[in-house]
Amino acid sequence: MNIKPISGSPAPADVASDLRALANLIEHDTDGYLAAVLHGIFKLPIWPAHAAGYEYDAEKGAIIRDRPAIMAEAIRRFKTIAVGPVTKVYTDRGDGYFEAVIPLRGLPLTLTDERAEVCERVVIHVETVTEQVPDPEYLAAAPTVAVEREVEHVEWKCTPILSHTEAVSA
Repeated sequence: MNIKPISGSPAPADVASDLRALANLIEHDTDGYLAAVLHGIFKLPIWPAHAAGYEYDAEKGAIIRDRPAIMAEAIRRFKTIAVGPVTKVYTDRGDGYFEAVIPLRGLPLTLTDERAEVCERVVIHVETVTEQVPDPEYLAAAPTVAVEREVEHVEWKCTPILSHTEAVSA
């Protein structure tokens, strides 16, 4: 996939040189302070879509196209240095995020995006439930009446991302 980085991004050779310099510092860091600092930085989630080029729409603002493909490509590229299987994290607890955790030896590497942007919300069934609620006409006396409503049960399908990343486990 041809991903266009945002303008002003550093040259790959410059970033590689900086990382080699950091690695050299850390290897000679006798008390582990620099390793701890970098570990803290890497604990922050990385948003691959934010490194891709934006398109600007006058009504919607900045738009990132094809976010599932950008996430899949980031996972595919980083997976080459993983020391174990890439794990996916997304739950229906309302946080709204998809995370792919790339296991490295000493640093965490978490790729993140909005779940609704990279996954498909699939209603697996709808359930009608009955609740007791105050009767609006007699609210002062507060009797209750039975009211039915539908509750959607959903799951998130992230197959556009995960199908391109091979060995991904839950």
